[in-house]
Amino acid sequence: MLCGATDTEDIRPEFAEVVGGFGGEPMHYLAGTILYLNSADSSWLRNSQMTVRAADLCVFVIVEKYGEITWNTELGEVRSAGKPFIVLCLERTYKKYAVLREALTEPGSVRTEDDRKLLATIREVEFGQQSTVVPFTHGTFKHILRRELSTLFHLVLQSQQDRNRRAAIARLVTDGARLSQEEQTVAIKVAVDELEEKNVRKRAVLALAGSGGVHPDVILDLISAEEQGVQRLTVQRLAELYLDRPADPEFLAQCVQIANVAEDVGIARRLVPVLLDLDLAAGLAALALLDTSEIGTRRRIAESLERHEQTIVTLGLRSDALDLINRCLENTAETGWKARCRQLHARLSSEE
Repeated sequence: MLCGATDTEDIRPEFAEVVGGFGGEPMHYLAGTILYLNSADSSWLRNSQMTVRAADLCVFVIVEKYGEITWNTELGEVRSAGKPFIVLCLERTYKKYAVLREALTEPGSVRTEDDRKLLATIREVEFGQQSTVVPFTHGTFKHILRRELSTLFHLVLQSQQDRNRRAAIARLVTDGARLSQEEQTVAIKVAVDELEEKNVRKRAVLALAGSGGVHPDVILDLISAEEQGVQRLTVQRLAELYLDRPADPEFLAQCVQIANVAEDVGIARRLVPVLLDLDLAAGLAALALLDTSEIGTRRRIAESLERHEQTIVTLGLRSDALDLINRCLENTAETGWKARCRQLHARLSSEE
């Protein structure tokens, strides 16, 4: 769909030629090719909205005049509908408003109403909406439009390729196959993509866990994910994702710091046994940094230390373990796990 003021009539034949060359059907209100519904309450605004919704792509063209419906209705409809769009502007018009934009602080200082509206519009499109405005000349409109459409077509194909790869990753997880190096790269992109669907991201994490692990920075990104399910799964599979042995104390400390600021208390609870299983000595040192104000976290620490009791004694880590136990016993009402925690404290103390 070609969107713009009445002066876009000058470039409409070229627009139709380029769009037709791509196999598309050009729509423009001056050509009578927009959707409309004639009735007692007919509205040009409603007709424009209908056409935008039906279009696959909208091309906004600024020649010299300001189009009220174009910028007040069609652009908003395009953005709310998530339609792809291109903004082209006649070069001399763009240069004129670039000079005005730099020289003036207020659009009201511009002499004519039409110029003021166009200046405000270009400012909003470029800086408010952070969209790209592409200049053209009367002699290059076809070339510029064809180039921009080709670029968009290329991006769409790349996007489809990424979707196909992601679907392949999901199948590999189901089949239990080990990922190749290239597949690992794709799986990492999927796993850390905050815009990707949650279950697809979780399948990518599982695939990476079964394929030799990933770089520690990737793991930290996943533990910091906004999606709670991705965070939890990463912590649960930390031993498979992080393969360095002995574990880097700095890495474990970073994991703890992320857990301390996480909104989900389940992250800290799940991290406790995982750290001790990864590396008991480094895990104890890292847990010394953990926020233990939440009672469920204290209980998980006590239970995990009890499970590792014999190894704690063998490796001479009783002092570190006792420090953690003391923190677990602070400000905690008497419960079954607290009684066992006291007993563990007594055993480890008696063996010193």
